[in-house]
This record gives sequence, structure tokens and C-alpha cells, in this order.
Amino acid sequence: MTTEDVFLNDDKLRSICGFFLSLVLIIITSSFAYTLARHFSHLMPAGPSVWYRLFFFNAVFELLALLGSYKVMTLIFERKPLGVVGLAFHSRTVNELCGGLSIGGIMFGMVGAGESLLGLAQFTRNPLPVRVEFAEGGLLFLFLIMAAANEELVFRGYPFQRLIELVGPVGAVAVSSAIFGLMHLGNPHHTWISTANTMLVGVAFSIAYLRTRSLWMPLGMHFMWNYVQGFVFGFPVSGVGCSSSLLVAQVRGAAWLTGSGYGPEGGLLCTGAVAAAVVYLLTSPRISISERMRALVFGPSMDRAASAEDQISLGLERNGDGPA
Repeated sequence: MTTEDVFLNDDKLRSICGFFLSLVLIIITSSFAYTLARHFSHLMPAGPSVWYRLFFFNAVFELLALLGSYKVMTLIFERKPLGVVGLAFHSRTVNELCGGLSIGGIMFGMVGAGESLLGLAQFTRNPLPVRVEFAEGGLLFLFLIMAAANEELVFRGYPFQRLIELVGPVGAVAVSSAIFGLMHLGNPHHTWISTANTMLVGVAFSIAYLRTRSLWMPLGMHFMWNYVQGFVFGFPVSGVGCSSSLLVAQVRGAAWLTGSGYGPEGGLLCTGAVAAAVVYLLTSPRISISERMRALVFGPSMDRAASAEDQISLGLERNGDGPA
């Protein structure tokens, strides 16, 4: 057996090699991004806090580094464009992104409404000037959209897709979601409920990817879940409070129900909302894979394809017309 036989299968990198190689690249790029962020964070205007400036630049550099790493992996080892990881633009891109934004907003709207109706939270208007809220909301928008993109690329991107090939969709969702939850153990005020809920949220995002083979829907869900939670309702997001928000939340009641200092993600009300989203994502006939993503994911490599039309035809014949 040659070295090529160990790492390659039909001139394509073996799934297990791709999985571990991508994890190594993620660790390297994350470390590199944080180092760059420490050097460049002072370039941001003095208004935002040191913490925000550091993490903003870290998110920017990490996103660029991840996209660059995946570009190399997909081009050299998969012989496919970067879009195969789930970022290709196609006929349903806008629908999937808007659908994800809607699902994420509804999910957390259910949590906020539930706490209010049960008397567990009282909301008042934040007295901050409108221009301050607008500026803070814009900065938080940029930060959270990049943070969501980074996490989706890491947990539902290239490594997750290689894991699907190794252990199947169910095993990949279980492993990825477990790691997603455990990665939040370093957040302030975490509990076993918050960890379990984060894993369950990871399951919802993973199902959204599997139904579409695209990252647009889970990205929309991820971003809107965090943005509505922090900026609209004024709750802590995974244990991290927002300095400015449209509403100020005064929470009372048992921590196991409300999440207390961790935010609603640490309470059982959140569990119910996310479980409802999981059921919807699994059963909705409105969610399916586009022809473009079907061709990219299941079609042949670029060097074996005669045309895009041939790829689409092959993908449809192999996988049928129904949802993924």
C-alpha cells in the first residue's frame, strides 16, 4: 500500500483525512485570526469597547481565513468550487436565507413571549437615544452575522460534510451538535441545561443544512436567534450581556426555567421552542435541496463534468426530486 492509497481514494482525499485535516486548519486559522485581531483592534474608532473591537476583528480575520482554507480544500481535494461547502448562490438562496431569518426570529419570539406571558420577564423600553441604539444595533449586526457565519462554517461546513460521509447524517449531527454544545462550556453562567439546549440548537441548524445542503438557512437562523435575543429583547446571549438593546429585560423566576444569568438558552422554555423548530425542519415540505446544490454536492468533480447541465441531470437521476 502506497502513501497515496492511505490518503486518497480515486484521486480524492479520503473523508477521514479531510475531516481531520480541516480540523487542524480550523485550529491554525483561529489562532492566526486572534493574533492578527490583537494587532489591528486599535484601528477601530474609540467608541466600541476593547472587548468588542478585539472580537470584531477576530471574527473578520477568522471568516477570511476559513473561506481561504476551504477554498484550498475544495479545489485541490474535491475538485469542486468553494460553493460546495454550502455557500453557492442559486435559485433558492434568498428564500433559504429569509426562511432561516424567519425561523430564528419566530423561535426566539416564542421564548420571549412565553417568559412575558408566564410573568417570568418584564420588558421596558431602553431609554438610550435613538442614534445610539441605531449605531450599537448596526455594530452588533455586523459582529453577530460574522460570528454566525464562522460557527456555521466550522460546525456545518467542510468538517461536518466529511463526517456525513464517514458516519452518516445521524452520526454527524450527533457528533457536531455535541461538540457545538461543549464548546460553550467556557461561557459565563453555563449549566447542564444551557449545554443541552445549545446541543439541541446545533441539531436544528444541522437539519436545516441537511434539508438544503446549503448554509444559507442555518446561517439565517443562527444570526436571527442571537440578534433578537440580545438586541431586541435585551437578554444575555449565551451568558454574554448586550450593552445596548431596544428593550430591557427584568427576569425573575427559577433559573431552570428562565436561564437566569446565561439567558433564555439556559432554561427549559428555550428547549420547547427549539424542539418545535426541529420538528418543523424535519417535516416541512417547503424545505428542499436546490438543483444547483444537488449538482454540486452529489455531482461529479469539475474535471469529470462536461457541463453544469450534465451535473444537474446526474444529481436528479441519482437522488430523485424530493427533499434531501
